[in-house]
Amino acid sequence: MKRNTEQDFAGIEKIKEKQAWQLAQFEEWAARQDWQRFHETHYDWWMFPVDQPSSYGFTWVVYDYEVNELKKDPVYVKNYLRGVELLLLAWGWDLYNEQLVENPAADQHWSNWPIRLYKCGSSLRLFGFTREFESVKKYAQYLMRQGHSFAYNNRDLRTIFLD
Repeated sequence: MKRNTEQDFAGIEKIKEKQAWQLAQFEEWAARQDWQRFHETHYDWWMFPVDQPSSYGFTWVVYDYEVNELKKDPVYVKNYLRGVELLLLAWGWDLYNEQLVENPAADQHWSNWPIRLYKCGSSLRLFGFTREFESVKKYAQYLMRQGHSFAYNNRDLRTIFLD
């Protein structure tokens, strides 16, 4: 089973700690309906870890071993899925009803961060959260139909959201 053995890897406990800290901020922002904070803050590396290095190198990268260990922690899983739900609410999407939020607040809209949607979707697939991934995919397809670009740093991020 592949695991992250890179020297700069933060470690499973640090991922849990950073995620819990970030989720507390998410909850605060959502309670205040400060959706703009979601659009202007960086968090995707530790909230929605993926199996590819980023600008942080391998610090937040997880492979099968780390995913399995993280999924053994029910608090981590609950927080992870709540983080996805709040991120999507900030973009005006109801994750579990798979539809646009009715009567969204002014800042509750797509913020043109295709890399964040891509990382969120990639992370959901990596962690095996099929139901949630399908909802994120449905939202991505909606955005594509509206003409939004999924290009980021000369990469086409649409591929994981195509049928």
